[in-house]
Formats: sequence, structure tokens, C-alpha cells
Amino acid sequence: MVKHRQRNTAKIKSSLKLSTIEGSWWAVMYGALESYFSVFYEYLKFSSYEISLLITFPVFVGSVLQVSIKKFYDFIKSRKLLIVILKGIQCSTLPFIYYTGISSSNYYLILFFVCVYYVCAFGIAPPLTSWLGYLVPSRIRGKFFGNKSQIIRIFMLLSSLLAGTILHEYETNLVIGFGIIFSIGIIANLISAFMLAKKYEPSHESIDEGKEKFDIKESKFRNLRNFILFDSFSSFSFSMSGPLMMVYWLRDLNFNYMEIAILINVGLLISSFSLRYWGVKIDELGTYFAIRWTSLFISVLPFFWIGLYYMPTKLILPACILTQSLALLLFSGRELAVENRLFEHMKGKSMIAISSKRVLYKGIAIFAAGLIGGAITEIDQSNVLNLFTINSSIHIVLVVVSIIRFIIWGKYFSTKKCLI
Repeated sequence: MVKHRQRNTAKIKSSLKLSTIEGSWWAVMYGALESYFSVFYEYLKFSSYEISLLITFPVFVGSVLQVSIKKFYDFIKSRKLLIVILKGIQCSTLPFIYYTGISSSNYYLILFFVCVYYVCAFGIAPPLTSWLGYLVPSRIRGKFFGNKSQIIRIFMLLSSLLAGTILHEYETNLVIGFGIIFSIGIIANLISAFMLAKKYEPSHESIDEGKEKFDIKESKFRNLRNFILFDSFSSFSFSMSGPLMMVYWLRDLNFNYMEIAILINVGLLISSFSLRYWGVKIDELGTYFAIRWTSLFISVLPFFWIGLYYMPTKLILPACILTQSLALLLFSGRELAVENRLFEHMKGKSMIAISSKRVLYKGIAIFAAGLIGGAITEIDQSNVLNLFTINSSIHIVLVVVSIIRFIIWGKYFSTKKCLI
């Protein structure tokens, strides 16, 4: 009989607190810097297609290369060390992205450094997911991740609002403005790595990665395969329009940087305080129920964004804030349910292998969606725009996105039977 190792409860509780602190510093980096990458690209005067490619191609590269992360883990035999190394490399790319942008605006050089950044970001995800899967007991995952996500969203909100204020104050000298938010992002990510290094990591043998080889094509993995495919198709529908929304707000709706900051952060505020509720409800009603109904309502949202364009000018910003708040409310609940559903699937299986496979398929879907969405905005659509009285090519993308989301929902959620 195999003797099970006893879990170190005290160290695990301490690590869960540190996990929230570490995640909060990561949120500062994301809110103050990464969420403004597209604004930085817009400042550099790249086209819609180039911006879409800058957002999605690095995700594709990162998702493909992270598949080999398990080989590095098997060599290092430490999730903590692997993640800290990747965070260090990730931080080192940020000064190069900033300097290349302001000095030469060399598109391909920026693309290279952003690719390295996302290779590290995606490489961190599988070992971190596996690590948390061990630390967090299954009975409280919804509540724990709901509370943690709420705290992280609050820090993300505050840092994003700070970054928007900085860009607004330095609107006449954005070189300094972006320099400040890049500095904030680098420092915050380094502190995040430091806090992560203090967390308890169980021995290599303690976390059961499973001996069973995971092949997505096998019939016994049908529900897991459906989950990964559903998640990938959904990411495709989100990423076709997602990279273009900042362009839509700045160019078509004519928002300034302060209005962008308000738009982002009011929505984040509302979604942040809903996460505790989402966590409790997901534990109570189940992950499938939450994913099913949030996905349905998310399918309608693109038509809201189209309608806002034709509203009176004074009402556009308030209406956008309401729409963005609703969108983030739904997306936060769906995201929390999807992550919990993944943990349910990973029980007794190779967690790093499954997480890597999921990230790979999502990365391919995101890149393909970015190419298609960006390409639609670049082709000559004058006849189509005139025929349907459409004033923005992004509206066409939004219509296509909504149709795709309804098709995905019909495929996986038209009945109460759980297919994912």
C-alpha cells in the first residue's frame, strides 16, 4: 500500500495568503501596463491590422512554445524556480519594448520582444495552475478563487486608473507618460516574483501529475476534449473583436485617455465586487450552469457596442460604461467558472500536460481570430458599409463575432446535458 504524504496545512494556509499578495502585485503590473499595450501601439500609429497582429501573434507563439515547458520542469523539478526565472526574463523585455517604440517604432523588433514577453507569460501558466491545484482544496475552490480574484481585480482597477491618469496628465508628452507606466509595471512584476519565491512549494513527488498519458483524441477524454475545444472556439470569438475594441473606442467613438481609463475601471469595479458572489454561486449551482448562461448573454453583447455608435454624443460614454460593466460582470463569472471546471477535469490526470494542451489550442484560436478580425478592417468594404448603412468596419467584425458565439452556444449548451 502506498503511503500518502500528509499535507503541510500551516504552510499551505500561509502560501494561499501569499498567493493573493503575489497576485495583487501582478495585477498592478497588468492594470498599469499590460492592459495599456494596445494604447501604446495606437500611440505609435500602427494600423488596426498591425495592432491586432501585435496582440494575437505573440499569444500564438507563447502558446506553441509553452508546450515544451514540462521538459524544463522535469529537468528543474521546481515549479517555483521555473516561474521565477520566467518572470525575470519577462521583466527584462519591457524596457526593450518601450525603448524600441519611442526611438524607432520598429514594428518587427517590437513584435519580437512582445513575443518573448508572452512566451514567458504562457510558460508560467501550466506550472502555476498545477501548483495552485495542489494547494487549494477542491471543496473551497470557488470561494477561494472568487475572493482572490476580487482582491486582484481591485488592485488591477486602481493601477489601471492610475495609469490612465498619468497618460492624461502627460498627454502632451506621452514619452514620459508611457515611461512612468512601464516603470511601474516592471517594479510590480519583480515584487510579484519576490512574493512568489516566498510561497511554500511541496516536493516534486507530492503533487500527483498522473502517470496516464493524455491524448485528446481518445474517447475516454471526450468531455475534457469538448471542454478544451469549447474554450478554444470561445477564445476565437472573443479575440476576433477584443484587440480592436481599444481602436474602436479611440478612433470611432473619439474617447480620450481619461475617458478610456474611466470606461475600463468602472466596469472593473463592478465586476470585482461580484466575484465573491460568483464564487459562492459556482460552488452552489456548479460550473456548467454558470458557463452555460453567461456564455449565452455574452453572445448578445456585440450588438450593444454597435448600437452605442448611433446614440447622441452626450449619452455615448455613460452607455459605454454600462455596457462595459455588464460585459465584465458576465466575463468575470464565466472565467471563474471555466477555471474551476478545468480543475475538475484535471483531478487524477497530468495537470501540466492538460493545462499546456489547453493553452496551445487557445493560442492557435486567438491568433487565427486576430488575423481574420484585423483583415476584415483592412479590406475595401465601401459597398458593404453603404448597403447596410454601417459607419465602421469594426461593426462588421462585431456582427460576425456574435453569430459565431451563438453557434458555439448551440453546439455545447442547447441542452441541459453537460458536454464539457
